[in-house]
Amino acid sequence: KIYSSFGPRPTIVIAMPFEEDKPLVYFPIQALAQKRHLLLGETCPDREKVQAEVLAEVKEKAMLPYYEKYLCPGALGPADAALKAELQKQNDEELVKLEDKIKDAKENLGDIEVRDGLIAKAEFFNRIGDKEQACEAYDVAFAKTVGVGGRLDNILTKIRIAFFFDDMEMAKKEIDRAEEELKRGGDWERRNKLKVYKGIYFMGARNWKEAATLFLNVMPTFTALELVEFKDFVFYTVILTMVSLDRPTLREQLVFSPEVLGSIKETPHLEDFLNSYFYCQYKTFNENFVRIIDLVRADRFLYRHARYFMRTMRLNAYKQFLASYRSVKLEAMASEFGVSKAFIDAELSSFISSGKLTCKIDKVGEIIESNEADQRSQVYVNIIKQGDLLLNRMQKLSGAIDM
Repeated sequence: KIYSSFGPRPTIVIAMPFEEDKPLVYFPIQALAQKRHLLLGETCPDREKVQAEVLAEVKEKAMLPYYEKYLCPGALGPADAALKAELQKQNDEELVKLEDKIKDAKENLGDIEVRDGLIAKAEFFNRIGDKEQACEAYDVAFAKTVGVGGRLDNILTKIRIAFFFDDMEMAKKEIDRAEEELKRGGDWERRNKLKVYKGIYFMGARNWKEAATLFLNVMPTFTALELVEFKDFVFYTVILTMVSLDRPTLREQLVFSPEVLGSIKETPHLEDFLNSYFYCQYKTFNENFVRIIDLVRADRFLYRHARYFMRTMRLNAYKQFLASYRSVKLEAMASEFGVSKAFIDAELSSFISSGKLTCKIDKVGEIIESNEADQRSQVYVNIIKQGDLLLNRMQKLSGAIDM
C-alpha cells in the first residue's frame, strides 16, 4: 500500500479476462434428433459427416440406450459391441455414484439434498437417452419438488423428451399438466416458454393457425433455446404464417419485423420466398418454393406435412393473384407464375373441383373468370341481413306489447 497525507491509496486490482463461458447444454439434445431424422432419410447430404457427429455425441454423453434402440442399425448401421461394453461400464459406474449420493442424502441430509440427488439421477437418464427411466425418475423428483418454478421446469423437460422421441401423445399430456400447474403461479419466462412448446405441438398436429399465432406472440421475447434455435423458430413462424394467416399479419409481424429481419437470412432462400409472395412476384416465388419444400422435407417436425404445405401454399398464391382480376387469360397467369398453360389449367381445375377456388375456366377462350367474393361486401351483406332480422323481431315484439 502507498501512504500519503490523505491516508492509504486503494489497491488497484486488474481483472484478467475470463475464458468465454460455454453455452449451456440442455438434455435431450434436440439437434441430435434432427440429425437422426436426416440419416434415416434417403437424401441426407454429407451422410458420413453427420454419422461421425452423431457417433461423437453418443460417445461423449455415454448414450448407450439411445445408441442401441434408436441409432442402430437404422441411422448408424450395425452396433459396435466394444463401444456398447465401454458405454455400459461408464453408465453403471455413474449410476452407482448417483445412488450412493441419494442414499447419503436420505440418511444424513435434508429433503432439498434428496431432491437434488433425484433430479441428478433423472438428468443422467435424460442425457443417455433412456426415455422410460428418465420419465420415471422425473416423476419421482416432481413429487419431492415444492416450488411452482421447479415443478414447471420438471414438466417442461418431459415435454422436450416427448419431442425428442417424437411422442406427441406424451407431449400433449405434459402440456396439459403444465397449464394446470401455471394456474397455481409461475413466472413470465416459463409461461413464455410454454407458448413455444405448445406451438411446436400444434405444428406437429397441423393446427398451424394456432401455432403461428403463438409463435408471433412470443417472437419478440423468445427464450426457448433449449427446444429450438432462433433461426429455426423464425423459419417455422414464416412458413406457418404464410400458410394460415392473412396479408396484414404478414406485413406487420413478418415482413417488417426486426426480429425476423435479423435472422431470416440464416435460412437460405427464406427471405426471397417471403418477399416474393408478399410483393406478388410469382415467378420468383415459384423458384424459391422448390428450395423451401426441400427444407420442409428435411425438418423432423414438418416433413409429414410437406404435401399439405405445397398444396396450401400454391392455393394461397393462386387466390392472391386472382383476387386482383375479374377475368384473366390462362396464358397470362401461366407466364406470371413461370409455368406452362397445361400446368396452371390442371392446378386450377383440381382446386375448383374440390371447392377451394371459386372461379371457372372458359376452355374455348382460355379465360379464367374469378367469382371470389369480396370480403368487405360479404360483411356488408351479413350486416344488412342481421339488421332486417332484428327489425322483424322488434316489430313482432311491438305487436305483442300492444295486444
